[in-house]
Amino acid sequence: MHPLCPCWSCCCLLLVFSLGVLGTPVAPKAAPEQVHLSYPGEPGAMTVTWTTWVPTPSEVQFGLQLAGPLPLRAQGTFSPFVDGGVLRRKLYIHRVTLRGLLPGVQYVYRCGSSQGWSRRFRFRALKNGPHWSPRLAVFGDLGADNPKAFPRLRRDTQKGINFSNYKARFSMPGNNEGLWYSWDLGPAHIISFSTEVYFFLNYGRHLVERQFHWLENDLQKANKNRAARPWIITMGHRPMYCSNADLDDCTWHESKVRKGLRGKFYGLEDLFYKYGVDLQLWAHEHSYERLWPIYNYQVFNGSREMPYTNPRGPVHIITGSAGCEERLTPFSLFPRPWSAVRVKEYGYTRLHILNGTHLHIQQVSDDQDGKIVDDVWVVRPLVGRMMYL
Repeated sequence: MHPLCPCWSCCCLLLVFSLGVLGTPVAPKAAPEQVHLSYPGEPGAMTVTWTTWVPTPSEVQFGLQLAGPLPLRAQGTFSPFVDGGVLRRKLYIHRVTLRGLLPGVQYVYRCGSSQGWSRRFRFRALKNGPHWSPRLAVFGDLGADNPKAFPRLRRDTQKGINFSNYKARFSMPGNNEGLWYSWDLGPAHIISFSTEVYFFLNYGRHLVERQFHWLENDLQKANKNRAARPWIITMGHRPMYCSNADLDDCTWHESKVRKGLRGKFYGLEDLFYKYGVDLQLWAHEHSYERLWPIYNYQVFNGSREMPYTNPRGPVHIITGSAGCEERLTPFSLFPRPWSAVRVKEYGYTRLHILNGTHLHIQQVSDDQDGKIVDDVWVVRPLVGRMMYL
């Protein structure tokens, strides 16, 4: 459990799937659990992370064949981790980075040690450079209880929807895990940041300030590189805006994430608008909501006929309906003027970054057996992306 997030699986996430291939018997305490992948921001690399209940060596065996020997080896490290629950359970987090991977090639791997191996999984290495079209599954608030969207996410991946295999650079929580980070993916620069620092000030106001200055520096660099990677996409847990019928921060006019501490320090809306952020992804509200292009409660559609073509403000998507024990969040009776689409159904979001000018968003409803209940293209020209006019 991350110290600043009530449930690490409840942060707004971009999906990675490791698909199981074969089973292998393991010793109970040394059995690898919670195996997943993360992209370390290094071309030709992928990090495998897992946990065990006892200290064991950290090794990944991998290769190209589904069956037979796995000829390649990589070793890593493990570190103890004590969770934040009442039981204060101690487990061990293992991290191994695979390097020298061929872009777009499928690999098979297993992780663990001679004391116990995981079953075999497979993933496809990321392609390099800006000239390819990532397909992502985006969701938030997926819990261990009531994980409604998870079976469909798994089936869609196995059917060949071809989501790009990565999960940001957040491998697993630990003492030195960053709260904010960014990476390049195809024609996009993606920024992940913490909204929790605005609400848990016992961790220090300095975290809010540090993150704000890091964000501004990262956005400046991203804008200088916009000829290569035109899209800037941010993702955080608690949204600036929402029209849900609760008392969450996003329902208040001067929300902390939007306007900052005391309504004037380190607010993010002005910062993201200043640097021309294209798309902002959120969760926390257990529903799906798409906003019109917006800044300071004003709608800035590109035109009446094509509101998301050359929009004059960032586009916000709230996608927190993957499923958890808290069920779905109701909406207020009447939508706000800036709310374009509201869906109170379990599901997840597909994001296709086609190229430097076109981005495709779809909402998949699990309640309606995979029906696409929202479908929109965002189109921005290659020039003039550094700011909104």
